[in-house]
Amino acid sequence: MTVQKKAYAKINLFLRILGKREDGYHNISTIMQRISLADEVKITVAPGEKRITVRCSDKSLENEQNTAYRAAELFLERAKIPARVELEIEKKIPARAGLGGGSSDAASVLSGLHECYPALPERELFDIAARVGADVPFFLKNVSCALCEGIGEIVDPVRADKNKFCLVAKPSFETSTKKAYEDWDRYVKNREGEKSGGSEIFKITANDFARLAFKQNADIKKIHKFIMDSDAKPAGLCGSGSALFGVFGDLASAQKCGSELARQNPNLEFCGVFEFV
Repeated sequence: MTVQKKAYAKINLFLRILGKREDGYHNISTIMQRISLADEVKITVAPGEKRITVRCSDKSLENEQNTAYRAAELFLERAKIPARVELEIEKKIPARAGLGGGSSDAASVLSGLHECYPALPERELFDIAARVGADVPFFLKNVSCALCEGIGEIVDPVRADKNKFCLVAKPSFETSTKKAYEDWDRYVKNREGEKSGGSEIFKITANDFARLAFKQNADIKKIHKFIMDSDAKPAGLCGSGSALFGVFGDLASAQKCGSELARQNPNLEFCGVFEFV
C-alpha cells in the first residue's frame, strides 16, 4: 500500500521562550502558520520483517537520524506491527531554516502509517509526535494556524487568514535549533534580573531568537530590515532561523519584494513567495 503526502512548511508569527524546564527542554508560546511550500513524502508499506528505508533527494538525510525514520520506527514499535516501510522524500523546504521541514516530514509519515494501519488512538499518535520533535504535533494536527505551547505539543487551532502571501528568504548562514537554545540560555544567564527569558526582547521583536540571530549574522539583520521596509506585516525570523519571512496582502507586493531582495543579495540560498494554506 502506498500513501502520498504533502509536508507543508510553517512560519512563526510570533515566538516567545518562557523558560528552561528541568528536563532540559524549553517552554514556549508561538503561533505557527502553515504555508504552501512543501516537501513530497511517499510512504509504502508491505507485510514482512520490520525494516525501514529512506530515500531522499537530499542524500545526507538518508539515515536513521532522519525525523521521518524515527517517526516510522516509533509508530511500528508502539503499534507492534511487523512491516517493511519505504519512505521517499522529495525535499523542497530548505534545511536549518526554521521552517519545520523535518518535523513536517515526520508528521506526514505518522499520518500515512496511521492510514495504512489504524491501530493507535489519536492520543498515542500525538505522544509519538512529541517524542520525535517539538513542531511535529502542530503538523500532525493538520490545521492552517495554531497557538502552540508547552514545548510545542499543546496545539490549539486559531482562525487563519488565508488571503495572505508570504515571502521566505534564507541566507547561506545556518544554525541548529539546539545551538539557538544554547545561545539563548547563555544570553539569559548573563543578564542580571532576567526572569522569563524574553520580556525585554519581546518589545523589540516578535521572535525571541531574533535579537541573537541579528547579532550573529549581519545578512539576517539586513534582510529583515529590507522586508520590514517593504511594508510586510508582520516580518520576522522563521523559528530559530536562519530564514526570514514577510507577510503581504497581495501577491504583486510579495513578488516585488522578493525580486528586489534577490537582486540585492545574490548569495541568498533560497527566496520564494508562498500562500497561507
